[in-house]
Amino acid sequence: MEEPPPPPLQPVSSFVVVARIIAVSGMSIAVAAAIFFFVGGIWQVGLPALGVALLFVAIMYLVERAAA
Repeated sequence: MEEPPPPPLQPVSSFVVVARIIAVSGMSIAVAAAIFFFVGGIWQVGLPALGVALLFVAIMYLVERAAA
């Protein structure tokens, strides 16, 4: 027995696309800064940078849930 075809995909809104780009760019910059400061031994700046990266992860999660 054949399965019915999947429903057609809905187009993604420009808000979601822009939010994804900002979230991924922000995560990459924040993690790069955190690694840079951790290697330099400046933990007081590296940990907040890692926290900012987690904030961008949360933003990405919320945008993806809203888009679904």
